[in-house]
Amino acid sequence: MKPNIVINHWEETCENDSCYEYGTSIIVNGKELVREASILTAVQSIFKELGIEADIKEVCENKCCDTYKK
Repeated sequence: MKPNIVINHWEETCENDSCYEYGTSIIVNGKELVREASILTAVQSIFKELGIEADIKEVCENKCCDTYKK
C-alpha cells in the first residue's frame, strides 16, 4: 500500500490575540508524527514511521544557511 503523507503548515492565534504560533506538522497515514518540524526532523520522522533505514546528513553550502538548522 502506498503511504499517505501530509505536510501541514499551520498557524494559531490565542483567543485574546496575545500570541501567535505557526509551524509545520507531518502526518503519515493519518498519524501526526511531528507538530513543529524542521526539514531534517520531518524526513527522519517519515522514514522512521515507514521503517526505512537511511543515513541522513544535513549540510549547508555557506554560513548563511546555518539558521535553517535551528
